[in-house]
Amino acid sequence: MSNMTPTQFLEHIKKNAFKDIDLAPVTTLQGDKLRTFTLEQLERLRGWMPDANAALWLSDQFWTSDRNLTMRTNPHPWLAFEWEMKDREQMPDLSDDEYTIACWIEQLALLSHDLYCHEPFDVEQLSDGLQGRFTQTELYEDSFRYDNKPLVEWIKTTPYRRIAAMVCYTMVDQETDWAVQNNQAVQDYYAMECWRDFGDWGKLEDCEDFINRSLTAMQKIEEHYQKGHEEGLSDEEIRVLDIMFGFAPHNYCPDDYPAVRDICAAAQKHLPQAPYIKSEQGQRVYGNAVFADLEKIFAQYDMTWDPSDPTDLTMGYLDAWVYDKYYKG
Repeated sequence: MSNMTPTQFLEHIKKNAFKDIDLAPVTTLQGDKLRTFTLEQLERLRGWMPDANAALWLSDQFWTSDRNLTMRTNPHPWLAFEWEMKDREQMPDLSDDEYTIACWIEQLALLSHDLYCHEPFDVEQLSDGLQGRFTQTELYEDSFRYDNKPLVEWIKTTPYRRIAAMVCYTMVDQETDWAVQNNQAVQDYYAMECWRDFGDWGKLEDCEDFINRSLTAMQKIEEHYQKGHEEGLSDEEIRVLDIMFGFAPHNYCPDDYPAVRDICAAAQKHLPQAPYIKSEQGQRVYGNAVFADLEKIFAQYDMTWDPSDPTDLTMGYLDAWVYDKYYKG
């Protein structure tokens, strides 16, 4: 590949990914019409049988399958850097129209790369009605949270069902990342409901199955937290209640709330005075003190306490929560 001229590389791409496809419209289409043409081609490539991996093949012509963009070859016939095409003057053997088509192919390949790597991207590539959401530290991750209802609606209604499944995967991935940091019971729920079986995403029925299961699971967790907030519980108290149950979601019962608040108070009471230097030794001292109180609280409320039982999810969730409590405050 590195020995190909820009023209040879264009012919290589057209032969293997766009055979019998007229790419001339790329030179004249703009805005939503160009976006539609792009998504139509990506959907076609994503469903190309028998292996349904033509879209992955296309992105592999530019970058490896790592989340961080890494050029497949350097030098590359078209790429100047990992994410940047060479200037028109650097590829004089391409005509102006061919250069325009080459730039479009590279952008299509980049979108395919992000979808296959489950890397958040600018959602405006999917629809003119979608807008990216940004935080101070993350560029696109927040756009793929379940509370981004315009994107959820796009997943439900877009005609590009294979792309929708991949976008949905990225959304579940972001929600799972949140759960890993904030509620392991929810993490395990997503593992059971969403990650248990992907099927063959070359088949539309398998795409729909994954989308339906995943959106339902995320909706149930959203409703689970909404109900907890209506009951007057904080996010931490909801997490502790999930720990007591050993799973989420579940029904709420006010009789459980005193134990939840006693558990939270015990963990808060033993935190060192802020600010404090965090260390493994400090975490062990803190954890031992908290668990000594928790054993008494569990006995007071007639709850099972057996730290030696490796199958007891409650104990594992408690250990993760106490660890997080020390390091996050």
